[in-house]
Amino acid sequence: MKIPPVLPSSEHTRLFKLLQTMKVKISCVPQICFFYIQVLNSFVFILQATLKVKEDLWEVLEREPTDGELAEATNMSTSQLRKLIAHGQAARNKLIKHNLRLVLFVMNKYFQEFANGRNFQDLCQAGVKGLITAIDRFEPGRKLQLSTYALFWIRHAIIRSMTLSSFFKVPFGLESVRIEIQKAKKKLWFENMRPPTEEEIAKKAGISLERYREVTKASRPILSLNRKNPVTQEEFINTIADNDDDGNERRQPALLRLALDDVLDSLKPKESLVMRQRYGLTH
Repeated sequence: MKIPPVLPSSEHTRLFKLLQTMKVKISCVPQICFFYIQVLNSFVFILQATLKVKEDLWEVLEREPTDGELAEATNMSTSQLRKLIAHGQAARNKLIKHNLRLVLFVMNKYFQEFANGRNFQDLCQAGVKGLITAIDRFEPGRKLQLSTYALFWIRHAIIRSMTLSSFFKVPFGLESVRIEIQKAKKKLWFENMRPPTEEEIAKKAGISLERYREVTKASRPILSLNRKNPVTQEEFINTIADNDDDGNERRQPALLRLALDDVLDSLKPKESLVMRQRYGLTH
């Protein structure tokens, strides 16, 4: 899929007016709940506030509210409500679509080692989820750029996905430290033109040597026994499996010892002890 171009700031402002957070005031009286929405913009209703009212109605009614009930709770007609939701969803989808480049930017900057890996698409999917979270939580009133705010959530979602999908469950903060260690290794390699030592890497990453060794030990990759050798295309399990046909010969001494023990046990205790000690069969 071709990624759309980045939207100008004026278009961001216009779209976020359709998604800007509203203050929802709920007042309850016996047996009847009235939902009042204080709109921050007198002309543009907000999608998130409508969905919040829908959630509150669901809790009160203990079922999904109808469009008529939701329209009555928001003091709008059904057609106005549907138009509001359609415009809000369209604005949200457009913001997501035109900011997908931020996901690729984060992948190329912080996760270069996964750029050509088989998990690249999965990590990009996690990054898109982080972008969606950023758009849903973004507040234009704070005068912060969306790209700056979204970078944190995209990176957070990718790191969390890597942590939860690992074979061994490790603390969430461990993956962040591992990424810092990888970045420190690359910088030291280019600066010194030689493999860096453990002490240099730990100092560059801002952690202790014990912490470095702990993270390195916990971050060792899990290799599949069915992975293929890039040259011979032979599965790894074939190189460690026992293909020797002499297994029966190795089992013969053990079977013979079991049979001999059965014979000695059939003798009287004193005779059995003499035979074992005479021929060294005590062990």
